[in-house]
Amino acid sequence: MKILSLDVSGNYSSISMLNDDEVNTFTQTHDRKDRPDWDKLFSSIGFDSTKDFDNLDGMAFARGPGSYTALRITASFLKAIAEVKKLPLIAISNLESIAHEASNWIDKIETKIYVAIEADTKESYFCSYQKNDHKLNPISAEGLLQMEELSDLLKRDDYYFAGTGWPKAAENNPQFLSQALGSAEPIARIAKSRLETGECFLPENANPVYLKTPDYKKS
Repeated sequence: MKILSLDVSGNYSSISMLNDDEVNTFTQTHDRKDRPDWDKLFSSIGFDSTKDFDNLDGMAFARGPGSYTALRITASFLKAIAEVKKLPLIAISNLESIAHEASNWIDKIETKIYVAIEADTKESYFCSYQKNDHKLNPISAEGLLQMEELSDLLKRDDYYFAGTGWPKAAENNPQFLSQALGSAEPIARIAKSRLETGECFLPENANPVYLKTPDYKKS
């Protein structure tokens, strides 16, 4: 199975090409306001955009939460390609992708994972997950938490913590998984598992999730 995935939701651009169990990934950090250079991303993994879309079994992208403009651009770009090439398109939560990456660093068969992604200096996007063997299920709905609330969560010893949205005190927490970073690779792996179920993923249903309105102003 061949899946192309993209994560262009914040201060980095990441692309992956999954071929069965092998994944080729390129990630580049940049200013949050910069927009992806599609040609550069494709060439970084040796993907020829003039012909290689015909060899794909599906595409996936990070749906957010994250930068409104970047999410909208990525969704629109891939939807057009998916429609023309008749490819399934899967939108996957950034929070879920980090939880998936975090689970790879945890030896326990069963545990819980808190994930927070920086929204601004006072609050973060948040979701919690239950890990059962190789399965990962959300416990809470995705939402926004204030830094004070996140600081309180860090006092718990029955959870692991991942993501960029935690107060600085998280760095001293032994349960904080700093290795679990966002990228297109977990997006591709999650997409593969969903395509293997046989479910239909129509491009028109692959939409961004913002959690904040486009006209939101930072305080």
